[in-house]
Amino acid sequence: MIRLAANLTSIAALALLGACSQAHGPVFSMQGTSIVWPSAPDSPRIRYIGEIRGEKSLGIAKSGWTKFSEALSGPAPTLEFSTPMSVAVRGGTIYVADPQNAGVFKVTLEPRSITPIATAAGKPLEWPLDVDLSPSALAIVDSKRAAVFLYDLDGRYQRAMGEGQLKRPSAVAWDNGNNRWWVLDSGAHSCVLFDASGNRVGSIGGKGTAPGQFNFPAGIAYRAGIGAIVADSMNFRVQLMNADGSANATFGQKGDAAGDFAMPRDVATDSDGNIYVVDNQFENIQIFDRQQRLLMALGRGGSGPGQFSLPSGITIDDRDRIWVADTYNRRVQVFQYLKEAPR
Repeated sequence: MIRLAANLTSIAALALLGACSQAHGPVFSMQGTSIVWPSAPDSPRIRYIGEIRGEKSLGIAKSGWTKFSEALSGPAPTLEFSTPMSVAVRGGTIYVADPQNAGVFKVTLEPRSITPIATAAGKPLEWPLDVDLSPSALAIVDSKRAAVFLYDLDGRYQRAMGEGQLKRPSAVAWDNGNNRWWVLDSGAHSCVLFDASGNRVGSIGGKGTAPGQFNFPAGIAYRAGIGAIVADSMNFRVQLMNADGSANATFGQKGDAAGDFAMPRDVATDSDGNIYVVDNQFENIQIFDRQQRLLMALGRGGSGPGQFSLPSGITIDDRDRIWVADTYNRRVQVFQYLKEAPR
């Protein structure tokens, strides 16, 4: 008993000594990596940065008191991604929708932390499928609860949007120029528009193959100067929609040639207006310019850097970092778009 007490005293002393001296490890240990696409002799346009898998991969230094507690009771459980489906990013804060965990993880890089968002209106989230950000709100699409839930940027619940009006929502995008949300309703093969307060202001679409119609649309992004960009999955194409909801252009078809699609799942744009299309079945990302011409493809099936297993979501932040929800690899991969040097 005396020896045990002495050991505990020693552990506690070490805990006190280490409590203020711990440093976080790097999140993206491959920030300066030479893994790029395309490979030489072509000029690189995409650089691999790293990945996030959850709490363990954040490199959070354990405090002395945490080490002391774990020495007594064993390691505490950690928060890890199970089926990351979509990502939204602002600055050093990342929101990851993970339906298998029935929540959205809020990850902050400074200070280093991970926090689950698991309820809306006092009830558990059931199948949070997509996330996006307005200047003041986080939107979470819950496909099973058939609604979009709005939170402040700290994750505090605010209100519901589309309850009783949506069948099976799958994606959401914020239109900053017109202060409204574009919500894809896969079950209704349509896109429903809501104002910033969550009031329905219109809808477009319906099942079909004509421009402006959809067949199980799955992903959406909005960019000023381009409009809404929709992954029209079962029509095997991408549609560009004007701000008023009218069809602008479509590109892609079912096939296995370059520029074709097998299951376009989500879309995003970089600062040059290039359009990135995640293909769930090809397990890659095809990149097109503003004129819908194919520029390059990134990725293939696998678990290494730049390889994917049923990827489902993509977003590109204001630093041109590309965040990909690599669903069945249980991670979010991060890349950097390299702008072409001025001539």
